[in-house]
Amino acid sequence: MSKVIAVVMYPLAMDEAELDDLHGRFPGVQFHNIAYFEPHGLRDAKAKGRVTDELLATAPPLSDSERAVIADADVLMALDLPSGIREWAPRLRWVQAIGAGIGQLEPARLKAKGIALTNAAGVASTPIAEFVIGRLLEVWKDIRVLERQQRGHIWQMHQGLLAKGKTVGIVGLGAIGRDVARRAKAFEMTVLANRRSAQPGDTDPDADELFGPDGLDEMLARSDAVVLCAPHTPETIDLFDAQRLGRLKPGAVLANVGRGSMIDEGALVASLESGHLGAAVLDVTREEPLPADSPLWDAPNMYLSPHCSTAREGYNEALMELFCDNLERFLAGSPLRNVVDPDRGY
Repeated sequence: MSKVIAVVMYPLAMDEAELDDLHGRFPGVQFHNIAYFEPHGLRDAKAKGRVTDELLATAPPLSDSERAVIADADVLMALDLPSGIREWAPRLRWVQAIGAGIGQLEPARLKAKGIALTNAAGVASTPIAEFVIGRLLEVWKDIRVLERQQRGHIWQMHQGLLAKGKTVGIVGLGAIGRDVARRAKAFEMTVLANRRSAQPGDTDPDADELFGPDGLDEMLARSDAVVLCAPHTPETIDLFDAQRLGRLKPGAVLANVGRGSMIDEGALVASLESGHLGAAVLDVTREEPLPADSPLWDAPNMYLSPHCSTAREGYNEALMELFCDNLERFLAGSPLRNVVDPDRGY
C-alpha cells in the first residue's frame, strides 16, 4: 500500500526539525509543507458565499510542483484551500482546519465530495478566555480612566468595581465558553450559561445554572456581563438585535468573541449611546477588516480589537497535538475529533 500523503498548508512554514519529528512519529505518512495563506478579503468572501473573479485573482499562486503535491494529498491541514481543490485533488479524504472558524473552507462542498472536515475548536480557548476576563476587569476597574489620569499627570483617587459577586452569562458553552466560565468562577463570579442543546433540568459542572434557547432572555436580564462564544449558524445571525439588546440588564457589558454576525451593530451603537448598555467588548465584527468609517470605532464605552483575542504563544503546539491525535485516528480508521457538521455550521 502506498504511503498516505499529508500536506501541512500552515501560513508559517514548518522547519526541518518539525517535519523530521512528524516523519519519525508517522513512518507510514509522507509529509510536505506548503505555506498557503489567502488575503482576508477572499477568505471572508468565501465564508459568506460572495466570491468574485476579482477576489479569486488575489489568491497566492502555487507553483506547478506545489500544485502536484497537493493534488496527490490524502490529508491537508490548512487555513485556506486553493480554488477548485475538490475537483483537482481526487485523493483528498480529510481536511484539518487550523482554526475554529471553517466557513472559508466551504464545508458543505467538502461533504458533498466525501471529504471529512475537522476544526481546531479548543486550541485557542485558553488565550481567548483570558482575553475576555482581562477586558471585563478593564471595564469594571475603569482602567481607561486611570490611563487618562496618568497621561494628564493627574493624581486623583478613582476606584472601580468588584468582579467578585458579579454574574456572567455565557452564550455558547463550547470550549471557549467553558474556559471563560472556569476563569469567572475563579474570580468568585456566578456563571449562567446558555446552550442550544440544553433541556429543562439539565446541569453542567462549569455553570451555576444552565439555560436552553427558551431561557436566553431570562439569563440576559440577570447578567452583569454577557459573553458571546457561539458559532456562526442561521440561528445566531442577528441573535442580538435591538429587541434582545433591550433585554440586557441596564449597565451590562456585552462581549463578543464568537462571530460578528451575531450582533446588529447599528442597534449596538444605539444601545451604547443611550446608556442602556454599559460597555461593549468586540473582538469580531460583521465586516473585517472593519471599515475606517464604521460607527463602531467611536461608539461610547466601546472596547474594540481586530480579531486578535487568541495568542500565538503555545498555539502551534496545541494545534499540532490535535492534528497528530486526529492523524492517528485517521490512519486507524477511528472517529476523528472536532468533526464539522455542515448542517449545524460547526
